[in-house]
Amino acid sequence: MDLFHYLPYLILAAVIGIVLLFGFLFIREIIRGQKGEATCMYCKAAAPKASNHSYLFLIPVYFGDKYGDAENYLRTHMRPIMENRQIPTGQRACRIELYRCSRCDKKQVDITDFLQVRGAVYIKGIYMFAYEPFRHLLEEWDNMANNM
Repeated sequence: MDLFHYLPYLILAAVIGIVLLFGFLFIREIIRGQKGEATCMYCKAAAPKASNHSYLFLIPVYFGDKYGDAENYLRTHMRPIMENRQIPTGQRACRIELYRCSRCDKKQVDITDFLQVRGAVYIKGIYMFAYEPFRHLLEEWDNMANNM
């Protein structure tokens, strides 16, 4: 028999392998999320939360507005706020969680862009970035929180 006879079986085996791999990665993310952990963006190890609180920031975006290059836009447009009551109607905000890898000890931030409507939260985007570009914003938030 020639190779083309086995080609459908080889393709099926490859597809099943890929589905199993992505299924495993998806389940790993769910389990880590339930434990309050993330996957390190550098070495893929478990990264537990590095702070006991979430950071809250206001962004000048309304309802369905979009922005490009999320890392640069968020880094330059986020303004710290202390609680959800400070979010004006129709304006979006970001919640930042800080994680530190248990293997490589690097920090990363998990940013959730959301819109709050009548008490319900609608997520508009979830991003994971390196800590350093956002360090000054988190320090500004900490200083603001300490002065209250």
